[in-house]
Amino acid sequence: MELRSLDQHVTRDLDQLIGLQLSNSYSTPALLGDRLDAFTRDLRRAFVAHDPWGLYDEVIRTEVLIATRPGRSTAP
Repeated sequence: MELRSLDQHVTRDLDQLIGLQLSNSYSTPALLGDRLDAFTRDLRRAFVAHDPWGLYDEVIRTEVLIATRPGRSTAP
């Protein structure tokens, strides 16, 4: 077996981060309804309190486990 990983460094601004949060199934605008404005306002305040610069770095790691059967060639 062989484990390979790839790290992707992503920087998002405040609007991108809020948009990403609103794309989750548990916090879509449709689900939030009339609470959407309050939610995004509170979320924006929390992010700015955490980092006033408004840029947020994330490392996204993708790992792949490659396994072959014994005695089998991996070549096509």
